[in-house]
Amino acid sequence: MMSNNAASIEQTISKLLQREMFSLAHERIISALRDDPTNTKLRLALVNVLTKEHDFHAARTLLEELDQEQPLNHRIESQLPPLLLSTGDGAQAVARAQSQITRAKGLSKSHCLLGLARLHESLNDVPAAREALAQISTDDPVIAANLQFTESRLLIQEKNYGAAADSLLAFLKNHESMPEDATSASASDAWFQLAKAYDRMGEYDKAWAAADKGHEPYQGWTPDKTLADLDAIRTFMNRDTLRSLAHADTDFEWSPLFIVGMPRSGTTMLEQILSMHPDVSNGGEMTVSMQMITEGQRISDSYLSFPNTVVDFRVQDTNALGQMYMDALRPFAGSTSIVSNKSLALQPQLGFLSLCVPNCRAIMLYRHPLDNAVSCHTNNLVTIGHRYTTDMKTFGRIWTARRKTQEHWLEHLDIPMMELHYESMVHDQDAETRRLLSFLDVEWEPQCLDFHKSTNIARTISFDQVNRKMYSTSDGRWKHYEKHLGPVIDEVGEYL
Repeated sequence: MMSNNAASIEQTISKLLQREMFSLAHERIISALRDDPTNTKLRLALVNVLTKEHDFHAARTLLEELDQEQPLNHRIESQLPPLLLSTGDGAQAVARAQSQITRAKGLSKSHCLLGLARLHESLNDVPAAREALAQISTDDPVIAANLQFTESRLLIQEKNYGAAADSLLAFLKNHESMPEDATSASASDAWFQLAKAYDRMGEYDKAWAAADKGHEPYQGWTPDKTLADLDAIRTFMNRDTLRSLAHADTDFEWSPLFIVGMPRSGTTMLEQILSMHPDVSNGGEMTVSMQMITEGQRISDSYLSFPNTVVDFRVQDTNALGQMYMDALRPFAGSTSIVSNKSLALQPQLGFLSLCVPNCRAIMLYRHPLDNAVSCHTNNLVTIGHRYTTDMKTFGRIWTARRKTQEHWLEHLDIPMMELHYESMVHDQDAETRRLLSFLDVEWEPQCLDFHKSTNIARTISFDQVNRKMYSTSDGRWKHYEKHLGPVIDEVGEYL
């Protein structure tokens, strides 16, 4: 039966992905895989969704399973190098990409060389990236466009911002005449890169205008449901209710560490710092909690929706869900005792997770709301589902609601928690790192101060920042964009 419906399911998932509805696409794929667990197309679709959600460990694990089953499958092979890089295996990623190049011919070889150049760019090896690009010889307009976009990014890495801006403007002009989805780089990608170049040049009005162009196709999102959901969670999950619910009582293998914050608030930097400690593993933005929520409703036979589902949990249910979380850590946690998770879904999910893995800790990470607004608006978050970044008033409403949810957990949860401000970490790295490690009950590790030397590359939008020394130039950056921030200020005034 599943094979007859596979095409329609794939079409539905494709439409959900086009609309950046990643959580819903994730749920649909998991549901379909229960009926047909070996379906290659569905499993590849899940890899795509997990990658969009930045759950790189889960995506890699699944893709490596597929690679074992279907060696030399081009579609699988082409996705492996960036996922290997995403989980910290830069050398292996490059080796795998180079191996593919030796077997590829024609346009396929050009695509492989582009992929290798992007790997080297992410590893901050600009000369190697340029060497890969120099080997591309083709008149194909799609390859040429992708090459030009990659060249623009390299110019930004080299701090040749004027040339980068010119190159990006030329790319955008050429992109207008190309078929939709003809290149791996979208017009939005280019506009946000242009915003970055202009920002570095001190052309702040041009940077904001370029970011606005990047957001243009994604206007119209309304925050009402998200705000209502957060309000419902805060209302329902108070201290008395939480203490009355079933908690897991298993002696779990690892202690989860939840890094709770907004996008562009320093979560990647914090995770990178902590991952330098031998007792801590970097889990990235894990999505297993979404599967746990769905599974919790099923195993408890609850007719209620999240978060109310938890009232029907028994201890054996929370134990089983906690074990699901441990199983998600197993492929990469190794001999460490603590595994971090910086999922951007943690704010609404923390109460639920405290029932399933009560041996967890949480760090509430904050950043100045106006700096956070500028960083979110001028970087490409919208194509990975953060559509509230398109409108400053909406951003302010979401920011405030999420901040209030973090404060709610501080008041109502019994798990160990600490508060940390991005600005404090930037200005007093030594003292704040010592405070962090004390909170985790681990020994002092001086390597944590040299997080930028980590080989565990942080493959999020922040990768080019966390792989260099601590800097404070983004503190107070909002002042350059103050005239654009009135709608945010109206919403976050109590936190200024």
